[in-house]
Amino acid sequence: MKLYFAVPVCAAKGGEILPEDEILLSGGSVLHQIDPRVKVCGLGLLSLLLTFSRSPGLLLSSFGLIMLLVIGRTPLKLFRGIGLAMVWLGIFYCLATGWVWPTHGPFWHGHWSEAGLLQALLMLWRILLIFALTRLFAAVTLPVEQGLGIVYFFTPLAKRSAKAAEFALLLTLTLRFIPLIQEEAALIWKARLLKGKWPVSWFGRTREIMQLFVPLILLCLRRAEELGETMLARGYGSSSPKMFFLHKKSSLNFQSGIIIGVWGGLLLFWH
Repeated sequence: MKLYFAVPVCAAKGGEILPEDEILLSGGSVLHQIDPRVKVCGLGLLSLLLTFSRSPGLLLSSFGLIMLLVIGRTPLKLFRGIGLAMVWLGIFYCLATGWVWPTHGPFWHGHWSEAGLLQALLMLWRILLIFALTRLFAAVTLPVEQGLGIVYFFTPLAKRSAKAAEFALLLTLTLRFIPLIQEEAALIWKARLLKGKWPVSWFGRTREIMQLFVPLILLCLRRAEELGETMLARGYGSSSPKMFFLHKKSSLNFQSGIIIGVWGGLLLFWH
């Protein structure tokens, strides 16, 4: 059993589940139960190895990603935003690596290179796998767990400087409060729509959007002040980082670590 930083966990207003957390909390799959430290380490290691993997490693990773989607019961609609990004990246890489033009000639006198197009395809394949793994990680890990998984790796630095503890706490709070800010923004948006018709002109829309930022900032400042007072009351401070968060070991985490290690080893072998 090991110790690492504890952070305050803030519940949603009124006990309601945030829209961003519905997908996270609706599934009780194996991926949801894995230690966030294992998932953070696995995501970082696989993303690094995928940057220079070749076709066999990419095929293995694609098969592994499909298996993770099945095990995690993740809906495919989570990845619909990746398609548009891949289209633009595909156009960029095809022009950057697939189109070859003479050194002392105009651009349109060039020609398509088969090797360049293959390189662009492999690059897009790598980026797609990294994007998909990152999105899957976000779908099966709560924001607070993401922060705790990252904070664990700052523990050795905290023994040397309290600033590392402050940075880890700041990172965790940022990840946790992103869904809360989105919820506040959605409530303000609905309140504005109830007041009347949305302007048609571009200037009117811009003016209305700018006015929505004021109540959003005020709500965020009020929430930050309440959180600061709560943390001070519980003894949090620059010179006294808390380290009382306990996490139990399990066979699931050990097996997941072995799978990630074998996966990473094969990617390193097929680089």
